[in-house]
Amino acid sequence: MSKLDFSSILCDSSRSLADYTASVIGNDETLFREVLDLAYQQKSPLSMRAARVADLACERNPELIRPYLVEMVINLPDLRDMSVKRVFMHILIRHSWVEDDEAMGKLVDVLFKWLVDDAQAVSIKAYAMVILENISAVLPDLKVEMIAVLEEAIPFWDSAALQHGGRKVLKELRKGNRMNRGGV
Repeated sequence: MSKLDFSSILCDSSRSLADYTASVIGNDETLFREVLDLAYQQKSPLSMRAARVADLACERNPELIRPYLVEMVINLPDLRDMSVKRVFMHILIRHSWVEDDEAMGKLVDVLFKWLVDDAQAVSIKAYAMVILENISAVLPDLKVEMIAVLEEAIPFWDSAALQHGGRKVLKELRKGNRMNRGGV
């Protein structure tokens, strides 16, 4: 157990405190795990602050998250705290590929579900779209399904910005899909 009490350290939501805490973590896997555990506790506002610090720590030391990606993907659908879910999805934008096939399948399924779920926040839908686009770069067969889902969902999204982003992704997917079929 570390000598740091992250519950006390994360006493406010300032960016400077989050940056400082991420710098204290550095590339220390034990400290990173402690912050990640606080995020999973879903005790607002501490969990949101801890998730933000985990995101900043991953930004500085991308290798920190690798051992926890499968766990994050498995826990993502059960997160009740929207801010923690949003931050974890932000991490997954940078680390979209999960080595475990079962976890990857669950991630893709839940992201497609959230794209068409009216109860999801705009940011969750936007992040889901970006993560799926990233995954489709590695799994081109996913593009066909993503095109179909986006064509169906975009007209029903309430956010003009989300619709615009969706049309932009759709255009890129269609362009890439034509290239994958030999330019047809």
